[in-house]
Amino acid sequence: MSTERKAAESPKYPRGERVWRRYLDASGALRFLLTSKENSREAYFLYEYADGVFKRLGRAASPKDLEEKYGVDAKIRKGDPG
Repeated sequence: MSTERKAAESPKYPRGERVWRRYLDASGALRFLLTSKENSREAYFLYEYADGVFKRLGRAASPKDLEEKYGVDAKIRKGDPG
């Protein structure tokens, strides 16, 4: 397998952050990622995975706050692209 192909298949996770949860849609595709700083759980970060990269959507003291603000559950259940 070429390195280009391998890089395209393996997303680069945020550096210095611990992944707490991966959100998959109905088809099993990765849609969102919940992280915090490596050694701290004071703040959580929500990322959306699209076009092979993670885009940070927001930061909050609670994972639930992020899920509700960005409608994560509804988007992964319906397969909503946006």
